[in-house]
Amino acid sequence: MNLIPNNTRVYRFLVKTFSARVYQWHDIPDPRHRRGRRWAAPAMLRTLMLGLLAGVRSLLELEALSEDHFLSPLLNLPRRLPDTTLYQFIRKLDPKPLREKLVAQVRFHYRRKRFLPQGLPCGVLAIDGKCIGVLSHDAHGQAQPQSRNQPVRFLLRTLRAVLTSSPVRPCVDQYVVPAHTNDMGAFPAFFKALLDSYGSLDLFEIVTLDAGFCSLANATLIHQADRGYVIALRNNQPDLLAEARRVLTPLTHQTPDAVTVWEQSGNRQVRRRLHRTREMAGFLGWTHLRQVWVVIQESRDKNGNVEMKERYFVTNLPWGRLSPQQILQVVRGHWGIENDCNWSYDTQWLEDEMPWCRKGNALVVLGLLRCMAYNLINILRKRHLMKRSSNRNRQKPYPFQRLFRWVKEALARHQSLELTLVKMG
Repeated sequence: MNLIPNNTRVYRFLVKTFSARVYQWHDIPDPRHRRGRRWAAPAMLRTLMLGLLAGVRSLLELEALSEDHFLSPLLNLPRRLPDTTLYQFIRKLDPKPLREKLVAQVRFHYRRKRFLPQGLPCGVLAIDGKCIGVLSHDAHGQAQPQSRNQPVRFLLRTLRAVLTSSPVRPCVDQYVVPAHTNDMGAFPAFFKALLDSYGSLDLFEIVTLDAGFCSLANATLIHQADRGYVIALRNNQPDLLAEARRVLTPLTHQTPDAVTVWEQSGNRQVRRRLHRTREMAGFLGWTHLRQVWVVIQESRDKNGNVEMKERYFVTNLPWGRLSPQQILQVVRGHWGIENDCNWSYDTQWLEDEMPWCRKGNALVVLGLLRCMAYNLINILRKRHLMKRSSNRNRQKPYPFQRLFRWVKEALARHQSLELTLVKMG
C-alpha cells in the first residue's frame, strides 16, 4: 500500500516533470519590446501553465495564486505577478512555437511509455472540430464571421487530434481552421502537419473521423500515408450510404461478429452489435475501401422498451487487422475526443464560457497551453493516481477538482527545490 499522501505525490511529480527540458520556456520568443520588460517570458509561461494545472478560472485568480505562492519552487517568482502583465503578454504571443512545444511534450511522454495503446494492437488517433471562442474581431483573419447581422460575431474554430487508443487520451495537436474553409477543407493541411510532427514515431496507425470529414479525397490522403482510416458514413455520401444499407441490412438479422454486454448508461442499459462486410470493396471509385461496418446500439429503459440506432463506417483496414471486439472499441473510443478532451476543456477549464483573454492571439495561445495542462493532468489522473472503485479489480481516476486542489497544495509547499530532489533520490 502506498502511504505517501496524494498531494505529496503530485508535488514530486510536478517537480520532476518541470525540471525536464521540454518544460523549460526559454525557446519561446518574447514578443515584447526589450525596453521596459519587468518579467521574464519563461516565468510568465510557467505561471500560466501551473495556473491551468491548478484549475484557476481567470487571470485575476491566477494573480491571487501567485501572490499566495510566489515563494514556491514550482513558481519561482520574486513577487506577485499582475494579471494585466499576463493579459498583455498572452495576446501578443506567437502560437507557432507553442504548438511546437505541445508536440515536444507529446513526444517526451510517448518515449516514456505513457501513451501506450490499451486493448489494441496499434495507436488510434481521433480528429474532430471544436470552437474555442466567440470574438468581436476576426483574430487577424483566422476567425469566421457567424452572421451578417450587427454586431458581427466571429467564431474561432480549431481541429484537435486525440490519441484515443491510450487511457490517458492525450491531445497531440491543435490547428486553427482558416476563415475561408471548414473542418473538411482544413483536414489535409492538419493531417500533413501531424505526419510532419509524428511521422518518425509509431504514435498512430489508424485515424478515426466523423461523417463531416467523409470524402474520397480525405480517405485517399490517409491511405497514401500508409495509415488506416475509419470514417463515419451519413447522408453527405448518399450513394455509399444507400449501398451500405442494402448490403448490411440482411446481415443484421444474422449472428453479429461481436456484441458487448449490457452496460448501465444513465437510466438506460446499452449494448452494441457489430456486423461487417467485404462486398463493397473498391465501390464507387473508393479503390482502397476494404470493409464497411454497421454498429447497432440497443438502448433499454427500465420498462424494457428498446431503442435501436445504426451507425455505418467505411475503412481501408485489412479484414484481420482488428478483431471484432477491437473494432467496437475503436468505434466507441472515437468519442473520447468529445467525452474526455473537449468535455474537460468546457466543464473543468470553462473554455467556452470564461476565456482569460479574447484579444489578439490569446485564444489560440491559451488553447495550446490548455492542451498541455490537460495532458499532464490526465497523466496524473489515469496513470499515477488511481483510486479503488466498488469493483476491487478496477480502478478509476480521481475527479479533476481534486487534482486541482492537490496542485494548489503542491504550490503551497515552500521548500527548496534542491532538498526536494535529493529526497526524491
